[in-house]
Amino acid sequence: MLSSIEYRKHSWYICADMKVIAVLVGLQAGYTKFCCFLFQWDSRDRNKHYTKKVWPKRQFLIPGVKNEENDPLVASGKNSLASIAHQIRYDEEFC
Repeated sequence: MLSSIEYRKHSWYICADMKVIAVLVGLQAGYTKFCCFLFQWDSRDRNKHYTKKVWPKRQFLIPGVKNEENDPLVASGKNSLASIAHQIRYDEEFC
């Protein structure tokens, strides 16, 4: 999508809903309801999510190191989050 609009060449501002912004900034799938920096760390073992009841404490948590699935596709300052009520006309300066 970004290559077809030549984003790297023009470096436009992107105005989109929360799910699109989550994809563009590299958040993991499933965390788009609460788009927040805290959800850049993965805390789910998807294979044992419903079968394992007792979980051990983390041994590998390194403060300041994120566990992001994907690298951001656009710079964080180049996107705007449009609310549902104002999705069409969010901000005339950027959209």
